Amino acid sequence: MEFAIETDALTKIFDQPQGWRRVARRPRVTAVRDVTLQVPPGEVFGLLGPNGAGKTTLVKMLCTLILPNSGGARVAGCSLDEPRAIRAAVGLVVTDERSFYWRLSGRRNLRFFAAMHGLHGAAATQRIEEVLTAVDLRSRADIRFSNYSTGMKQRLAIARALLHQPRILFLDEPSRSLDPVATQRLHALVRQLVAEQGVTVFLITHDLAEAETLCQRVAVMHQGEVRAVGSPRMLRRQLQPHWQYVARVDEMPAHLPPTLAQTVTDLTLEQSGDHTLLRFHAGEADGSLNRLLDTLRQHNVTILGIEGQPPTLEEVFAHYTQDTQEAAGG
Repeated sequence: MEFAIETDALTKIFDQPQGWRRVARRPRVTAVRDVTLQVPPGEVFGLLGPNGAGKTTLVKMLCTLILPNSGGARVAGCSLDEPRAIRAAVGLVVTDERSFYWRLSGRRNLRFFAAMHGLHGAAATQRIEEVLTAVDLRSRADIRFSNYSTGMKQRLAIARALLHQPRILFLDEPSRSLDPVATQRLHALVRQLVAEQGVTVFLITHDLAEAETLCQRVAVMHQGEVRAVGSPRMLRRQLQPHWQYVARVDEMPAHLPPTLAQTVTDLTLEQSGDHTLLRFHAGEADGSLNRLLDTLRQHNVTILGIEGQPPTLEEVFAHYTQDTQEAAGG
């Protein structure tokens, strides 16, 4: 199977400016370290991680905007030493877009960039109308770019990325400046591109709800490394010790809760009518859930029911980036 995106131990190291080296004594910074990924065609793949994790650097390498120090990658069947072929096959939307011409209208900006992709005349006009319609900007297309709102600028950037009908679309926080309605339209557009044209979408996002809504699989990146890859559902289920359980039991001996608290984490008790509800975090893989259940049975406590809920994607994210969050808090 040929993957739309495939990387093998991709690594990027930046040298610090000479003056900063003497102050920080850190001559080199590894922004991306040994990243190996495989993204099949037609998948919406999400990349999650805190600021500074290396997400944008990774995308810039895949789009041939910067070169790796080591490792390799193939994008749309082309290696990174074929930049023209890759750039013809990919579209890129980044935040804080500054490459538009502020004195030109949105439509004239698109005509300029269409020409750079070899689109001219009637073909360019038709394609420009199609992408303006897709991002709901036709009614504002003849306004100067300098008068666009932040959200409109972002939508025009998406339109530009779609001009040449790319096989792979890289989106770097595309909904960050969009209102809820525009965000819903963007999500619908992504689904349409995948369903109707088989486009592969590589999505960087801080919006975990967006990742869960759109992505078949996600990767969590931390300190330049990919720490976990899988579907949101699979990653939640793999985080076994973090499952939250609610057990309903009959009479609870007063001496038992301290013993139970030694087998699981975050144990709380709540009286519900004639029953007691136990809320706690535990896992099957580490045996903590079974130890709690065995302890209840040994003390003749009747278990009336138990329900487990896997961690949220937010909890998965926090788990794999925990030391970053703790460092930020300190």
